[in-house]
Amino acid sequence: MHPEKQGFMKFRHKALAALLSFLFGAIGLHGLYLGLRFWWWPLTVTAPGLLWMFRTAFWYQSPAFFLVMNPVSAGFIHALVLALMPDTRFDARFNAGTTRTNHTGWDAVLVAIATLTAGSIVLITVLALFFQTFFEGSVH
Repeated sequence: MHPEKQGFMKFRHKALAALLSFLFGAIGLHGLYLGLRFWWWPLTVTAPGLLWMFRTAFWYQSPAFFLVMNPVSAGFIHALVLALMPDTRFDARFNAGTTRTNHTGWDAVLVAIATLTAGSIVLITVLALFFQTFFEGSVH
């Protein structure tokens, strides 16, 4: 990293990055916060998928719904990875040009617990809807 760019480096909190991934992972907001190069990539799937999904009467059984669930699931997974990553590894990757370091405690643990809870509920719901849609379509 160039020394003149070090002054512009922002300190990134690990628990906040995990929380952003948990809440807004489907649109890539956590990637923007972390300075990831392709932070907008989930948005290219989510935005058209939502537009397509809500044009159908049974949006929860449309192919667009299952397409949108991919970046949602990826957001949950990335939230878990960020929350459970050791502080030193997170700082080496996302806070390389700063002198501050993360000292996470219960905040990252609570984000991980919320992510596991919500992610499990979403996964089970999506699987149930997928199998319902699949078997209803194959009965006719």
